[in-house]
Amino acid sequence: MHVGHRAVLPLAILALHALAEDPPLKGVKACNRALLLIDDGRPAEALKVLEAAKGTMEAGDEWAWWGNKGHAHWELKQDELALSAFRKAVELKKDCWFRVPCANLLHEFGKYDEALAMLDGPVDPDYAERAKMLRVVIEGPYRKRWPHAYRKLEYAGKAGGHYCVVSDVGVDAAEMDKLEAQAAKLNPADKVQAAQMENLLKPAPELVNVFNLLELTRKEYLRITGVNESQWPKGKVSRVFFFRTQDEFAAFAKAAGGGATAENLLGFYDPNFKYIQLFNLAGGGEVCGVNGETLDTFWHEGWHQVFDAISPQRPIWLNEGIAEFLGKGDVSEDGSKLTLGKLVTADPRVVTRYERIREVVAARKHVKFREFFRFGHDEWEKGDVLAHYAQAWAVVYYAMKGDNEGFRKDFRKFFQELLKGTPWKEAVDAVFPPAKLDEYEAAWIKYVGSLQ
Repeated sequence: MHVGHRAVLPLAILALHALAEDPPLKGVKACNRALLLIDDGRPAEALKVLEAAKGTMEAGDEWAWWGNKGHAHWELKQDELALSAFRKAVELKKDCWFRVPCANLLHEFGKYDEALAMLDGPVDPDYAERAKMLRVVIEGPYRKRWPHAYRKLEYAGKAGGHYCVVSDVGVDAAEMDKLEAQAAKLNPADKVQAAQMENLLKPAPELVNVFNLLELTRKEYLRITGVNESQWPKGKVSRVFFFRTQDEFAAFAKAAGGGATAENLLGFYDPNFKYIQLFNLAGGGEVCGVNGETLDTFWHEGWHQVFDAISPQRPIWLNEGIAEFLGKGDVSEDGSKLTLGKLVTADPRVVTRYERIREVVAARKHVKFREFFRFGHDEWEKGDVLAHYAQAWAVVYYAMKGDNEGFRKDFRKFFQELLKGTPWKEAVDAVFPPAKLDEYEAAWIKYVGSLQ
């Protein structure tokens, strides 16, 4: 769920057994039924209930119908429809709690000023903390310090760009202070001065290079997974915050409620607000000013961001397996050529996924495919989690580069079912029946043993 649900109208929530009633519900009862269905992971059914009740709400309660409709669309990754419904809810009741998810979606569509305006004013106490963190993410780390010049540090490319990179690469604080003083004297309403402002705030070449590398990476993700460009959500802009120092990285993560906890963490993807945060580790192996280990982290976390954008169904073994597969690659020094899915057999710093899965398979301690393909988060976290990561990587590697064409086709078929919104366990049952999984597992074991 994106935001915790609660009864939004002064009427008791219907009991779960009411879901079995036949007559179409109307008004408040329909909204409450829809809430239950959304909480039960059945947003498509919730939409049917709401559509059947369209026009039956009392005028003062119609905002709730639109807001719940927005939530159902949001859960289905129908974000344009969700945003439209949320906006209608806020139009009808300006202080309703749907302002927060509406601002969340506006942020995802790159409408940052509109998102901040949506959060202005008192917020329902149940959503105040979320709204506070969302505001931090929308404003980013530089807007308050350089309110006139912060756009120098944000780059979303030309029209149609899929990323907005926020970073001070290529510019130091002293230069930004000077630019802020100059920009503060310019009037953006004056055409001549507006042109001067645009020239003053052109992004640093290093920032443009990072943006171009991210765009190239996204295309590689889609190519490798067989996703058509038409399946990409129209208008979505993925936010990436790229810090030069670990202190800045940690401070922003704390303010935004992100996932940075370990001292040496180089980056993470935040599924609540859909952004990636990275720390550029100092040292060699740099491409476009980005350290090699930071690149590996981006390629891994970047997949989580992309998968979240394109699919409402993301089984953990597949999500982590593809991220591990994509997390190693080769890129030209200027960032113009990229190949992901590199096989790393040894690394003096860590035990590689390759080394770990070879050890696990040789000891016959891998998880049987019949179980592994149905792993949820609870199963994933039990037992040897590092072995689970290694097995997920090896399954995806076999699908992408292995010698079994049947498995490759079924893997792609399964992936496409997820993009359609098919519940993932139903997709497993349809594409990978037990007998077929046994066959693929036996072939996979032989492949892993021969992999060099």
